[in-house]
Amino acid sequence: MRIAMAVLLSLTLSSVAGAESTDLLNKAAKGAIDAVLPPGEKPAGEADAGKAAPHKPGDLVENPAYVAWAPFAVGASVTTAERIEFEDGSVVVPVTTSKLVSKSADELRVESVTVAGAAAKHLGAADETKSVAEYPAKIKYEDVQAGRLADARVTEGKELVDVAGKDVEATFVETRYTDDGETVVEKVWSVDSVPGHTVKKTVTRKKGDKVTRVSSGQVKKLDAKKETAPK
Repeated sequence: MRIAMAVLLSLTLSSVAGAESTDLLNKAAKGAIDAVLPPGEKPAGEADAGKAAPHKPGDLVENPAYVAWAPFAVGASVTTAERIEFEDGSVVVPVTTSKLVSKSADELRVESVTVAGAAAKHLGAADETKSVAEYPAKIKYEDVQAGRLADARVTEGKELVDVAGKDVEATFVETRYTDDGETVVEKVWSVDSVPGHTVKKTVTRKKGDKVTRVSSGQVKKLDAKKETAPK
């Protein structure tokens, strides 16, 4: 049952990760980190050092999740295949398709359907799960900042990633932090021309030297039709 619940949680998170990861850096805390960081790595929030805050609590700002889907036409979709390996050796391979089902100037809705796969079904997961996420165009500034991680370290860069059979240059953000006594390394690759922006995501959790869970998801199919401008 523990594994089944973990599978369902992972599937729920993966269905909205594409939109949320476009603002992954906002999860990192501001302030100095005493450790010397490798080249390309910086303490979370360092990019804002010395700059006046452009917004204050209560201000409405663009919702990164809305921005990640808004340029695309209703019906645009991405299909992501994920592989999740658990500490006991169990492996599940769910597939999630996220589709833009409605859009206005104020809000859009993304429906995600996950097919669990034979192994996950054997562990008690539903054959298919469906969820709908609603993303307003504007959200409060403090909501964007919510979830900052006090010990997070962030590395940014660019790499070639296979996106539905084509090598595409993607921007990646790797975040390292601790959660419930475990060390977590989360790396997200994003491409603006893909609905939801996220094209690949890996998460590794370790307790001491022992790996407790590894997951990897990658876009295998997409329909990235853009909104047609009115004539």
